[in-house]
Amino acid sequence: MEDLGAATEDQVILAWLQAVIESPDFQAYVVGDPPEPAKLSAALKAARQPDLKDAGQNELRRQIVTSVYGFGKGSGSFQGLGDDLRWRRVRLTNEDVGELLYARHEGAWQLLSPVTRKVAEGASNVGHVYTGDGTNMVVLSLASGLCHSEKKVPEIIALKRPDDGKLVILEGHARATAIALEAHRFPNGVQAYVGEGPSVTGWAYL
Repeated sequence: MEDLGAATEDQVILAWLQAVIESPDFQAYVVGDPPEPAKLSAALKAARQPDLKDAGQNELRRQIVTSVYGFGKGSGSFQGLGDDLRWRRVRLTNEDVGELLYARHEGAWQLLSPVTRKVAEGASNVGHVYTGDGTNMVVLSLASGLCHSEKKVPEIIALKRPDDGKLVILEGHARATAIALEAHRFPNGVQAYVGEGPSVTGWAYL
C-alpha cells in the first residue's frame, strides 16, 4: 500500500457519491416523491462534473451522502463513529485489495467470506455461493463492466483498525470484489481512501 497523502472529507464524499449515483434506486431516492427532477440533475452534475472548489457542490454532496448513509452523524453506515476521522489517499496493490475485510454485516458478505472476511475469499465464492439476494449479479455485472469500460473506478473507502492496522471496507464491497475478479486489468493497483481515528474502535461493523 502506497500513501499518496492527506485527503479531505469533501474528496471522500465525492468518491462515495460517484460510486452510487448511477444506481436507479439511488437516483429515485434523490429525485424524491413527488419527483423533483432538478434535484437529480444537480446531484448528477455534482458527481459527474465535480468541482471541489465549489462550496455549493461540496455542501450538496455532503447533504446527500449524510442523509442516506449517516456520514459524520454516527448513524447508518457510520454507526458508532465520531467526527474524529482523518483521511489518507492510498494506492492499493491487487494483493492489498484481496486482503481488505468486509464490514461485519449479516447477509451477503458474510455468506461469501465466512472464514476470513477477506475480499479474496468473497471473489473466489461469488460465482457459486448464492447469497439469496442480488449481490452475486451485482458483483459479476460490475466485473463485466470493468472489462468493457475505460471509465475511472471510484475509490474504495475503508477504515483502519487501530489494533492490527487491517483495512475494513466502509463503502465499495461489491466494487472491491469485482476488482479482485478482474485484477489483471489493474496492473498498477487502484486508489482508495483510508480513515482512522479513536472512534473507529466503536464502529458497529468493525
